[in-house]
Amino acid sequence: MRAVVLHEHGDIENLTYHEDYADPECGEGQVVIRVKATSLNYHDVFTTKGMPGIKVPLPIVIGLDISGEIAEIGAGVDGWSVGDRVLVNPLDPVTPEKGLMGEMLDGGTAELCAVDATRLIKIPEGCSYEQAAALPVAYGTAHRMMITNGRMKGGEKVLILGASGGVGSCCVLLAKAMGCEVVAAGS
Repeated sequence: MRAVVLHEHGDIENLTYHEDYADPECGEGQVVIRVKATSLNYHDVFTTKGMPGIKVPLPIVIGLDISGEIAEIGAGVDGWSVGDRVLVNPLDPVTPEKGLMGEMLDGGTAELCAVDATRLIKIPEGCSYEQAAALPVAYGTAHRMMITNGRMKGGEKVLILGASGGVGSCCVLLAKAMGCEVVAAGS
């Protein structure tokens, strides 16, 4: 399969395009996704450059945000079918110790990607693969900050600092969708 792979930390020149990178194996509890879209985040830059204290297993296929369709289903996976349109939560809510896709596990800059089924989210009708691939990191971070950790409730008045960035704009949209009064600040 074609893939963009990081073999050594450093600048973007250390990312290598492969025409014949090995296809992933579909393990128990996993699916293989035919990647339709991926987006790059600043975390992908951190992974490429190397982060102090985090030992990334090299080589690694980068790319945290992934959307596509299920191409293969492994043993023990229920509730999903070949052809289902999915996006991937880069941090598994069931086993977060496994780490992030594109950092500790091969990510989305490849034609195929093996993913634990617990990371899958169904893409709703009317949402393109490109739109779905732009969601996981920015909206996942916003959701954790605002709802999981911040316990935001509808009807509250919310101040969002950094509202002009990716995560900040997601915070604004989530708060508005929940019926909050939003005061947004950005530079």
